[in-house]
Amino acid sequence: MAGTFRVPAVRAVILHDGKFLLAQHHNHLPETIGKWGLPGGRIEATDADLIAALRRELQEEFEMTADIVGFVAMYTYRERTHQVFLVKPHSIDFHINANEILGTAWLTLEEVVEWHSKGQLHTGFELAAIRASMTRYGKQLKPDPSP
Repeated sequence: MAGTFRVPAVRAVILHDGKFLLAQHHNHLPETIGKWGLPGGRIEATDADLIAALRRELQEEFEMTADIVGFVAMYTYRERTHQVFLVKPHSIDFHINANEILGTAWLTLEEVVEWHSKGQLHTGFELAAIRASMTRYGKQLKPDPSP
């Protein structure tokens, strides 16, 4: 619909031990049911900024706290902008909110590439966002070499 305003969203590329967290959100569009995407959701009027919106979404979906490493990129899907950030969780012992999330999967980059090629990803920008996060922040994420 021309002229329709869609509230922007925030998304997280969540990285832990070389794997990325993808989630199945409750989707109501037939073409997206069963597909996997980056955690996150719409920005709300009460959010102070994008980081606050992302922290709220991670708390709502997983009761997760995390370090926000930094901004990755902005993507558009279905006329909604998605601001994507790289995130390192404080713990992977989180609790899934079944009202928002149907399932989760920790995938290597190679597995994300495979799921992308099979059309299993929700928006189509998941792989691009993961690759962009590694390009932008890869050196910062490598473990310190042993003395």
